[in-house]
Amino acid sequence: MYAKYAPTNILENLDTNKKNCLALVGTEPVQLRSIKDDINNSCKKNEIEKIKIKFENSIDLRDLDHIFNSKSLFASKRLFDIEIADGVIKKEIKEALLKNIKKYSDDYFLLYFKKHFKDYKKQNWNDLLKNLSFLINTEEPDNEQLFEAIDQRIIFHQVAMNNEAKKLLVNYSMGNLIQAENDIRVLKLMYQNQEINEKMLLEQITNGSRHDSFSLLEYCINGDLKKTSQALINLAEEGIQPVMISGIFAWFFKAIARIKNSSNQISNSNILIKLKLFGNSQNLATFAVRNLNSNQVKACLQKIQEIDQISKGLKIGDPWLEINRFSIGITKMMNKGKNLKNG
Repeated sequence: MYAKYAPTNILENLDTNKKNCLALVGTEPVQLRSIKDDINNSCKKNEIEKIKIKFENSIDLRDLDHIFNSKSLFASKRLFDIEIADGVIKKEIKEALLKNIKKYSDDYFLLYFKKHFKDYKKQNWNDLLKNLSFLINTEEPDNEQLFEAIDQRIIFHQVAMNNEAKKLLVNYSMGNLIQAENDIRVLKLMYQNQEINEKMLLEQITNGSRHDSFSLLEYCINGDLKKTSQALINLAEEGIQPVMISGIFAWFFKAIARIKNSSNQISNSNILIKLKLFGNSQNLATFAVRNLNSNQVKACLQKIQEIDQISKGLKIGDPWLEINRFSIGITKMMNKGKNLKNG
């Protein structure tokens, strides 16, 4: 099954459906945090002991048996929170896990695969677990799913908001569910027990990290190397999450790629609105489309994806180092393109 963006009572749903295993696949941080919070709350409420294990090829099967065989003195049930390491896991380790899931049917097993669902399906875990477990897929919402995702978070946080304000919040989020989540939390504090309309939202959302991150994008596209360098320093000093920056770059360059692939390209202003490009972002998009070719845009998207994976711990690397390299590279590329056209 696919995760709602604010799932609740997960362990109770497992009991109702006579399952004791949950396979959690994906990397979207808002959904992951919500799912784990719900499970942790159930564990505290029902005094379920939580035991964390990392499954990798170096694990000793005797140690594993000892962990599963050790009954808790203070809890009637246990939850084994198991992170499955990336890469190939030995057959005997998989068999040991499956055996214990069946053997300890009164306990819960949470298996977390920190990878994209398409990669998970390529391995045989899907076939091994499909009859034993529920599957929750926590992929990042696409443009069509974003309104539903944000609406679910609004309901989860018990915030009253009219439909026009919701649409505006979707646009403000720039395709980033983390940004929307942060805004909803702020709005809840500001307007307790009030219905939020679009005017209230426009007046009160003043998240500096979004503004500064968008300013970085603006400096890059305008080819302003000095301001780009200073913005990078400021964002790092303020402790802004790298995933926030990569999210804004991804939103922008995905739009540029779609414009490049459009038969009308930038001559049709409606395409800018459909791609959630408003205000100054329309000018930046127009400038980027004219100065970057399709191969350059494709390369940008590939690099942004790599930065996003590093930021989420799916790849080894320093996200800030890669953001600096990418931002400076784009700035120089745009500056070069602008000079060539002017020359």
